[in-house]
Amino acid sequence: MEGIAMGMKNLRCSWTVLFFLIIGVSCAGSENKLPDVLSLPKENLAGIRILTRDGGHLAWSKTNNKIAFDRLGRDGYFDLWIMNPNGSGQKSLTVNHPQLPNKHIGQPAWHPSGKLVVIQAQKAHVPKYADTKCTPGAGALSDLWIITADGQKVWKIHAVRDEVSKNAAGVLHPHFSNDGTKLFWAERIRDNGRPFGEWILRIAEFSFEPATGPRLGNIRDYNPGSGSSFFESHNFSPDDQYVLFTGNQDGPLEIYEMNVDSGAFKRLTQHSVYTWDEHAHYSPDGKKIIWMSSRGLRFSVKPFDLETEFWIMNRDGSVQQQLTWFHTPRHPHFLRKPFAVAADFDWSPDGSQIAGLILTNRPETRKRGSGINVLIDLPNN
Repeated sequence: MEGIAMGMKNLRCSWTVLFFLIIGVSCAGSENKLPDVLSLPKENLAGIRILTRDGGHLAWSKTNNKIAFDRLGRDGYFDLWIMNPNGSGQKSLTVNHPQLPNKHIGQPAWHPSGKLVVIQAQKAHVPKYADTKCTPGAGALSDLWIITADGQKVWKIHAVRDEVSKNAAGVLHPHFSNDGTKLFWAERIRDNGRPFGEWILRIAEFSFEPATGPRLGNIRDYNPGSGSSFFESHNFSPDDQYVLFTGNQDGPLEIYEMNVDSGAFKRLTQHSVYTWDEHAHYSPDGKKIIWMSSRGLRFSVKPFDLETEFWIMNRDGSVQQQLTWFHTPRHPHFLRKPFAVAADFDWSPDGSQIAGLILTNRPETRKRGSGINVLIDLPNN
């Protein structure tokens, strides 16, 4: 129908920009083989080792010490995998799963029990031409599911609207509270004439009974700033009283901390519209925050260009320090590629390391949204 066709034209525009910016990209170019170790740990220098060269968004369980990650398959869709922190024992949980839609599946987050994982899964009815907007890093027309750590059981716990148009709904970055009783995610509501559309943050009560499975209840919506903005959810503070999120309610994408009870929020980064800040996570002890930023690097929308690094700061936003140097020639971290994007990551249980994603494929290529998963040994701070 004409309405759907016109709607999808706008959807392509909106979600392409979202895919470029939210997932992250890297420029096609030099494909020089990277060593397994980019640098060894030194004083005030992060040591970096490669876990897998074809990984994606990831989560590190504090209970079973497994890393869940999404990986682009030969069929062109992402699936959920798990591996050990050294990159061994890689195993798929969702390839050809009989109870899942078997389109894009990913963006995992562990329940603190280590027995459950929350994931995003693209709806089965979505036309193939819209698939690129439904990857784990974009989240359009995707629902929230729970899968057991062995992959044997799955449950759909939250569904968004089925409408395929510029107003398409979607979900991004679900995260459990540390006590396992809440789930935090971002949800697209509608188009608002801006590149990302209008989003809200949502926190729901979560429960699980072996006999009946998981359940969400008492969903509470948050709209920091009370405008029509883009938001992306990150993680809970160790005491579960605060959450981190990315938002553009003040113009540029910045990192914010929000009180779960009151909804009061404060801005932790103070950058210009030409700086991209995203993917913030509290350290296990709650004293530090690591995030990704394009600070001091290239970022433009038209033509699109983006470079990012991992940064670390105190919880209050003070003492901001660069952790990685993927774009600095002759530095031990240099990727020997003209372009790369430090993106999603998670802390190790003891806070001494992070496992991260460096995107190394442009979204117009077949391997869009995938990249290198690395293990980063953090310097003493």
